[in-house]
Amino acid sequence: MKSGSTAKKGKYEIVGVVLWLVFWLAACVPTSEPIAIGPTRPSATAVSPTSTSAIVPTITTPITTTALLARWDTDTSRYEIRPVDATTGQDVSGYTPLPLAGERTYTPQSILSANGRTLAAIETNGETCEASGGGSACRARATGLRLVDVAIWQGVTANLSGEGWVGPMAFSPDGSRLALAYHHENSSLILLFHATSGIQLGRYFFPHPFQPTLMAFTDDGSLVLAGAADGEKRGITPPGPFTVLLLDGVTLAEQWALALPEVVSGSWCTAVCDGPHDQQRTESWQPGVVAAPDGRALYIVHADEDKLTTVDLHGRTAHTTAIQSPQSWLERLLALTADTAQAKTLMNGGIKSAALSPDGQRLFVLANSWQIVPDAAGVLHQERQSGGLQVVNVADGRLLQTKETPANRLRLTPDGAYLLLDGWDDNGRWFEVWNATTLVMVTRLEGLEITAVPLLNSEGGYALLAGNNVGHQIYLRLMVAPYFKCAPVWSADGPITWMAGQ
Repeated sequence: MKSGSTAKKGKYEIVGVVLWLVFWLAACVPTSEPIAIGPTRPSATAVSPTSTSAIVPTITTPITTTALLARWDTDTSRYEIRPVDATTGQDVSGYTPLPLAGERTYTPQSILSANGRTLAAIETNGETCEASGGGSACRARATGLRLVDVAIWQGVTANLSGEGWVGPMAFSPDGSRLALAYHHENSSLILLFHATSGIQLGRYFFPHPFQPTLMAFTDDGSLVLAGAADGEKRGITPPGPFTVLLLDGVTLAEQWALALPEVVSGSWCTAVCDGPHDQQRTESWQPGVVAAPDGRALYIVHADEDKLTTVDLHGRTAHTTAIQSPQSWLERLLALTADTAQAKTLMNGGIKSAALSPDGQRLFVLANSWQIVPDAAGVLHQERQSGGLQVVNVADGRLLQTKETPANRLRLTPDGAYLLLDGWDDNGRWFEVWNATTLVMVTRLEGLEITAVPLLNSEGGYALLAGNNVGHQIYLRLMVAPYFKCAPVWSADGPITWMAGQ
């Protein structure tokens, strides 16, 4: 499909669930026969913002091992959202599946409010494509915002008009409002919705197409955005300066804006711009941007340098400090073995992935870069270079830990206990789970997709889920922290996706 930490004991409930193909678990002996998800139940009818469904759950006990699963229904050509027990794969009784219009080619986009009460998912129909760097970029065309009150299992759908696609989404701290970025080829705007009724409360238009890297609510209810505006000709001319924008969280009135020209962000052409797409040379840089858990600051890790910029959203100031490393990021990159990468254009650039510990003190940073270099015959090609993992003290930029890894993606589980890394090698895609305190690898999984999925009514609990498709069948296996040993297998018809997973 296309895609459009160590905690105090007892504070979090962790259920590790891994979807895995049986033949890739030869070292694990199943403890029971596979359990298949039952046939699809009758579907609920989609509802408008002015009416709600009358589906009432029959169970009254707290749901503490339940995750929300969306499964593609071939007969109706749409997804269905259903609560399932993450330990068995069985549907939770008393809940009729809720429909979610979508495209089988694209993974549904969804988030869950911090209080676990409301699920927001984007409904799509077809795709929308726009010019990008001499070629085109296609995404699922967003047609509606589906809001589900998980506690009473009722939903509303708000229409999204036009031919656009949805970028970041964010719930207000109390879960009462949802903001989303909505983009057309030549315009961008922020839409604000009431999370229960689906009524649109406001909108903010950008003077130029602006695709925020981050969107979040602050502790005082304001809405902060960070990103760079497109260049005059998307992908060809350099983008505008990286900007932090603060909006009123109720009216979307602009409160404050700060341009940070020293933060390089975006993609643009540097040579052969009128030539064939595969001969164009580009620059592409993506800084790591995260919001502090208390909503008072943003942390921006520069993509092209070992620097950290901290934006104080209350004081409305910013300062930049060097990440104090024995070697610079570029020096470490050049010291590692480079891998040739396939690309549509020849690109110089880099990506920093960043994740912040729940206490807001440690920043985990993964660095990757690409360089255009000549081979022995003088033919230019692109090489990928892995920069490894850094753990940075956000207060002063002090480097706390480093570890080499060829991973190209970094995530942190919600409780901060584990780092999730993945990458590619000659055998295909791999995924690793690391202890976030010691940086010791706990387990490595080959050819899987690992997702951290919130568990309902579990006060911060989550499940680690992973899996692969074979035809239309998916095999799933329970693996439990801290050692992620094998447990019973269950299976489901695919494709499926876990809602609000990260």
